[in-house]
Amino acid sequence: MFMDIKRGIPAVTMAAAAALVLSACASDSEANDGTDSTATAGATTEAAAGFPVTLDTAMGEVTIDEEPQRVVTLGSHEHEYLYSLGVAPVAVPVSWQGYDNGTGPWADEARIAAGAEPELFEPGTTTYDAEAIAAFSPDLIVATYPNHEMTPEEYELLSGIAPVVTRPATDSDGNETVEWGVTLADELTLLAQATGTTDKAEEIIADLDAQFAEVRDAHPEWEGLTSQVGGYYEGQAFVYAASDTRNQFLANVGLDVASIEGTESAWMQISAEQLDVLGELDSIVWQVATDPTTQQSLEALPLFDSLNTTTVGGNVWLTDSILEGAFFANSPSSIEFALDAFVPMLESALDGDPATEVVPFSSEG
Repeated sequence: MFMDIKRGIPAVTMAAAAALVLSACASDSEANDGTDSTATAGATTEAAAGFPVTLDTAMGEVTIDEEPQRVVTLGSHEHEYLYSLGVAPVAVPVSWQGYDNGTGPWADEARIAAGAEPELFEPGTTTYDAEAIAAFSPDLIVATYPNHEMTPEEYELLSGIAPVVTRPATDSDGNETVEWGVTLADELTLLAQATGTTDKAEEIIADLDAQFAEVRDAHPEWEGLTSQVGGYYEGQAFVYAASDTRNQFLANVGLDVASIEGTESAWMQISAEQLDVLGELDSIVWQVATDPTTQQSLEALPLFDSLNTTTVGGNVWLTDSILEGAFFANSPSSIEFALDAFVPMLESALDGDPATEVVPFSSEG
């Protein structure tokens, strides 16, 4: 398979959270007399046959006894993966872009098809708000792409509320996974196992593989060309790791995103004097939608004009906020949107002619 496909309110301390969680769970149990009709209403014999299931995650093995009915997600895109599987989480984090229902318009069709109208909450940026999470009475907590790296203490606390699914322990090749570097296929497969929707996940992955293959087949000249996703922050340029979701997208259309050394962590800042580390790349996708002034800041860096991407016209400016969100999400529902937007820009950027204008995508037409 080819596909390698900060926000928050103050959270309670671990000790206080533990007490609050136990109280919330006890109150919920008393209110429902130990039963929850919602939790059993939609289960089918076929789905029930897949449970219990034990998953091997980065935080250890987790067992899910029954098909989950009340799923709470903690990260920025897990709910979009669930929508594509036909699963409707009851609560998701607020959108970092301020969208209703916690996600952008690219995922709305999948959300509606899944019948999802989730409540929104602030999960916390450095510590999970266990009280807020417990209030939704979840029977599954999903944190495969969390807002921050979960600590063992947080995992133990949240596991007292419901089973917690973090990223898979290993990828499809058997290698240990890294935070924020799991492929779309591996993450979707894990979530499908957790929700009894494996057949659906296989269909989605096959369809996405076919879409990416169609782009690669149409552009054999891209093979061997290098690219990277970067931006500008606190006076310095930066690039993301090759395993980042955005670079995964570029790899899936056939580009080499592993040519910059030093990006083993999530991202790497580059001082103005060292910008020439990017000098031989064939293209760079510069994320500048959140702050349009960053394009001018990047172009003003002393070594920017000496980059190969500047010489050959390979700079791609991502100026559309909707596309920025979809590109970051790298979810099943965002892929088609991103492909339609990026392929024309990459065709212009990678034709080797600096005179070819790379017209930035605009969702406004």
